[in-house]
Amino acid sequence: MITFKHYTVAVHDLDEAIAHYESRFGMTKIGEKAHNPIGNFTYQPVGFNGQVMCHLICPVSDESPIAKLMKERVNPFNPHGEGIYLLAYESDDTDGFVQQVIDNGGKVNRAPNGGNAWVHPTASNFVLMEIYPKKS
Repeated sequence: MITFKHYTVAVHDLDEAIAHYESRFGMTKIGEKAHNPIGNFTYQPVGFNGQVMCHLICPVSDESPIAKLMKERVNPFNPHGEGIYLLAYESDDTDGFVQQVIDNGGKVNRAPNGGNAWVHPTASNFVLMEIYPKKS
């Protein structure tokens, strides 16, 4: 019911992360940096040949949910708490997929007035999943 779309990485310095993804992996910026007011983060899609492979996201304030998650991840090997934030998928039937998760004991959050859904990490072995309706 779902196909992989992209992954999202939480970073502490967006410009530095962009430079690393460009030089180390040969990815290029796709589009412009943007701000997500719901999550209070700035992000930059990157990928190959115009195809988005990854979103690099950076919290704007210490109150951002991403900043709080990153603080929980801090350890000697990861002093900024960076890492995978979510995996994004497309679905031909987002409502059906969401219902399947809920019917089998999982928790899902939905975007107000939107088609996207987020499978809570406790329902997916602690991987936040974002489900997008497949574009025709």
